[in-house]
Amino acid sequence: MKKSEDSWYRNPTRQSPIAIVMIVFNIVKSLIRVWWPIIILLFFRSSMIGPDTGKPLVIGAVIVIILFSIWRYLRFHFYLSESKLHVQSGVFTRTKMDIPFDRIQTISFEQNVIHQLFNVTKLKIDTAGSSKEEFEFAALEKAKAQDLRNFILSRRTNFDVDTGVATDHVPDQKLLLALEVSDLVKVGVSQNHLRTTGIILAFLLGLRDRIEEALGESYVDQFDSLAEQLFQNIFTWGIGLFVILLLASFIGTLFYTVFRYYDLRLWKTSEGYKVQAGLLNKIEQAAIDHKIQIVRWVSNPLRRIFGIVHLRFYQASSATGNRSINVTVPGYPEDKIYQIKKFAFGHKYIEPQVSHGIDRSFFWRRVLFLGMLPATLFCILGWLDQRLTWFVIGGLWFIIIGVFQHYYQKKWAYFLTDRECITSHGVFEIVNKAISMRKIQGVQIWQSPFQRRRNLSSIILHTASGDVKIPFIPYQVSLQIKNYILYKIESSRGKWM
Repeated sequence: MKKSEDSWYRNPTRQSPIAIVMIVFNIVKSLIRVWWPIIILLFFRSSMIGPDTGKPLVIGAVIVIILFSIWRYLRFHFYLSESKLHVQSGVFTRTKMDIPFDRIQTISFEQNVIHQLFNVTKLKIDTAGSSKEEFEFAALEKAKAQDLRNFILSRRTNFDVDTGVATDHVPDQKLLLALEVSDLVKVGVSQNHLRTTGIILAFLLGLRDRIEEALGESYVDQFDSLAEQLFQNIFTWGIGLFVILLLASFIGTLFYTVFRYYDLRLWKTSEGYKVQAGLLNKIEQAAIDHKIQIVRWVSNPLRRIFGIVHLRFYQASSATGNRSINVTVPGYPEDKIYQIKKFAFGHKYIEPQVSHGIDRSFFWRRVLFLGMLPATLFCILGWLDQRLTWFVIGGLWFIIIGVFQHYYQKKWAYFLTDRECITSHGVFEIVNKAISMRKIQGVQIWQSPFQRRRNLSSIILHTASGDVKIPFIPYQVSLQIKNYILYKIESSRGKWM
């Protein structure tokens, strides 16, 4: 291996000089994200900041950040030995890290606009350890990043490094899905815009306190005045604002979907799946077959019209539960989910014919806590405020929650075969989860006092990437499922991770 001995990665090496730009960008982004209330306070309320002092202060801060970034760049070195990745970093405190190749769980590439412009890439490495062993290279030349990945892959004892790069090094790959812009528009239209609207509304409510902390009470008077009008005229102002937020979330989600999943390609390889997508921020990921713990697909009325589902592969993660290694594929054809199941559970997989439901007590329990209690509070507010509006809201709330929970309980189902467990629940948005028996790490039976009185229980299936729960089933059935799953785990010879 004379060629390997002479390779660039054998000696301490720095990143691409473009890493300085990325370090500056990350520092500025972190400062704005954490300290933006204080920054606003300094520029709008501090007597120290004025036309004459503001400009020199900004220039000085920029110079400090650039010098710090250059120093950080110069102090970062890495090299590869026969079995380990060695990293030295730190500005004021030096840190040396030695990562065995066999502990590296994922190697993923990511390119934003600057990366693509200079033909470099961000390289993220996640190990089977704590968060202190998760790090990234801010910018590496693509050829060097490829060399680094290939060397690690060739030295691993189990050739299964999770990576979303190097199509020419992934054998026997087959293109399963290619999304065009028209397909992405369908995906964007079929997203859950009510959830996005709720997130925006929660952000606006939290923004009021942050503005008051930064600028003082005088700057939030208009915010409070608008909120008062909304509560006094809930059916006019409130509904109007909700419609505006819903429209904003629809347009924003549509653009976000197109930019994030632009030119999405999904391949099935001999090792698992590979996904590449993105316009301004191009990301390449992989889902390795034996590390996929849960396969999840979600449909809703619009997606059923378009014949698509939102597909996600949950992979075994490190101790931090890093969700970045979960691979998402929006707009996957609904009629081809069976193909994914065959890949996950074997070519002899047969769709289960018998489904099992959950007990009706699940409905009554949720109606009590989610419907009756909030409706009672609304009625108490109406009695104290002497306003009929609150009584109407309380009644409508109870009716809507009751109808929703009725169908939610009716549609809850689980399926068991000799190889997998599948759960399905939801009303408008149907969430399906499939898990292979041999991937289950533990089975837990849980009972609340209410469930014990009714001889019911919930069973929780633990995996390396999350849990799958089946609520409110007979206790004896839970015991049978637990014993059956434990038997399948002990008798299986396949890899669980």
